[in-house]
Amino acid sequence: MGRNQRIGLLAGAVVIVVIAVIVIGGGSSDKTKTASGPQTVTVVNGKPQGGVKTITYKRGDTVDLTVSSDTADEIHIHGYDLHKDVTKGGSVHFTFPASIDGKFVIELENKGEQIASLQVEP
Repeated sequence: MGRNQRIGLLAGAVVIVVIAVIVIGGGSSDKTKTASGPQTVTVVNGKPQGGVKTITYKRGDTVDLTVSSDTADEIHIHGYDLHKDVTKGGSVHFTFPASIDGKFVIELENKGEQIASLQVEP
């Protein structure tokens, strides 16, 4: 077997390994994970630190969410219609049953800025 054939076989083997890792899940960059406990969203300069993330719970679980904010505003969890005022430099804590399936916006209400998504799965 010639040198070029060996290089071609090696390159083919590398491609197969990379595809296998992606299919098995090692290449996943999904930001959505089922929450298993308390979750925190941090607001810096009126925006969610690290971007808008999806927090996922199973129906029947208890949502346990803390929002820490450097901006005074009202935190609104749509769909569940929950509201709490947060002071500048303060935090608010929500606990409630995940009883409504779907994906819901969590936002700084007065600023109109989405800070997270709550997803409740069956």
